[in-house]
Amino acid sequence: MKLLALAFLIIALILEITLTTIPFVFLILLCLLVLLKENWLFILAFVFGLLLDLLSFKTLGSSSIFLTVILFLVLLYQSKFEIATNAFVFFASLFGSFIYLLFLGYHDNLIIQAILSSIIGLILFKLMQRFSKSLISNP
Repeated sequence: MKLLALAFLIIALILEITLTTIPFVFLILLCLLVLLKENWLFILAFVFGLLLDLLSFKTLGSSSIFLTVILFLVLLYQSKFEIATNAFVFFASLFGSFIYLLFLGYHDNLIIQAILSSIIGLILFKLMQRFSKSLISNP
């Protein structure tokens, strides 16, 4: 599963750098964290945040700090809420994407991009959830 997560993140990094401002890396990391609840995802968040900043010529470390803090906050809510639900993923990706886009200076169509990224995040979550169940049932 680690190799598959790495492949998803590389694809998300390429898409985010070349095509769109939708935070695909954040969405993939959020879905992986909700499904797996593993600590090594924080390392991936930091590394891919650095790569994202380096390749998109942003201030080095800003995306890394944002990604690790948001993922940490999601894990804090694990004890209060059931985080592996559609509603939680939708609202976490909505608020996380909104803050991410605002934090990095994307002010054009901010609300539309946040809503679109939360819909994409929910679709990614459902696909990863279905894919992870098939991996567990067919070892």
